[in-house]
Amino acid sequence: MNVDSEQIQFDASVVVAQDQPLTPNGIYDALSQWLGHQNVSKQNILGKTVIVYQDGNIKIVLLTKCITYLGNPHPIFKKRIQLPEWYQDFCIDVERNHLDYDVRFIGVYHFDGNIVFVDFVKETYLQHGLHNSSAHVYTNDLFQAMTYGVFRKEDKLGNTIVVVRNNKMKEYLGGNIQTQNTLFDLFRQFNCGYPFGKWLYAFDIIRKMHEGEWSQWRQAEWAGWFLEFEFDKFTREHNVQTQMRYVGCSNKRDGDLDFDIRFEEADFYGDLKASDIKKNETPGNDQESLVECIYRYNKFWYVIYEHETKKDSDYGYEATKARNHYIKSVDPAYDKDEMSYHQRMKHSVKFMKMTIIELNKANFRDALKVFNQGKQPDGSARAPKFNIDKNTLANDNFVVFRYSYK
Repeated sequence: MNVDSEQIQFDASVVVAQDQPLTPNGIYDALSQWLGHQNVSKQNILGKTVIVYQDGNIKIVLLTKCITYLGNPHPIFKKRIQLPEWYQDFCIDVERNHLDYDVRFIGVYHFDGNIVFVDFVKETYLQHGLHNSSAHVYTNDLFQAMTYGVFRKEDKLGNTIVVVRNNKMKEYLGGNIQTQNTLFDLFRQFNCGYPFGKWLYAFDIIRKMHEGEWSQWRQAEWAGWFLEFEFDKFTREHNVQTQMRYVGCSNKRDGDLDFDIRFEEADFYGDLKASDIKKNETPGNDQESLVECIYRYNKFWYVIYEHETKKDSDYGYEATKARNHYIKSVDPAYDKDEMSYHQRMKHSVKFMKMTIIELNKANFRDALKVFNQGKQPDGSARAPKFNIDKNTLANDNFVVFRYSYK
């Protein structure tokens, strides 16, 4: 008997229940229903009986497999199809024989009548070779497709999947759906101009933020404030504030929530985080505010930039002294000594990668840990916060976008 795992229903809600894989005839009937009975047929091509979708000039061989739970001891949100070795030989033979067919590896998910299709983009899987290996899809991927129609992503191994709600499959195969998220395009553009792979010295960055009239230039946690400084500058200089705008610090408008990014057109919020790449967790946000935001706007993005770090204690507290002397030169009333904040000061950082994780009603409980905040200086309890477990940055049930400095 199958082990229970997460399942997606028609309303995009998640339940834990048994898999309900379709039979080969059930897969054929589902494709016929959503692509048109007149457009779907079974044909013998190169000695294999395959499903063919033909509509006008479109001729696609659909090599199909059921999507099912990977099984114990894997997490219950992880599903897969099996990619037999003959898929690779078939693709090679189609090309060698100059047959006029596109070939797609299609996974078919079914639960209580709900159908979701997954295009495991063959070029990304063929480059690794098929050895009866698994191709993975996650509950959150199915949730994204049920919510938005079509969802495209690259997984941590570099494979691309496109997850398609049943009523969008015909449009998708016809090439009539834009699967690229313009917000991801904006982050790609931002990352191209961000100083990845370079050691950034604290004093240089603090002075740059001051000269750029950034209100938070004095902050000792300068790496995170530099990220926000650069992000704010990018959104203004590239005139993209109708899509995403920085709402941290003093940039908030009436009604803005206490997070860093407001995605205007898509109508949700996110937060920027700069984090030491060696740390297992990074501080999140107030628990009540975050959960309320997820339920009100359906999702929330943590945009996490990870960096290597050199501690200032290894450099004779050079950056600590330079920071405090610089603040004093700008503001003679500054009354801290030159060793202020020396215990946690970073000497320099080098940003190496960024990840966007999406939290939504389907997955957020597994991504966050309760963070013991302790007490305020006056002894009162601080509002409880979440920590972000950085294992989620390698977990494709949460990640919707990745960038690594090569």
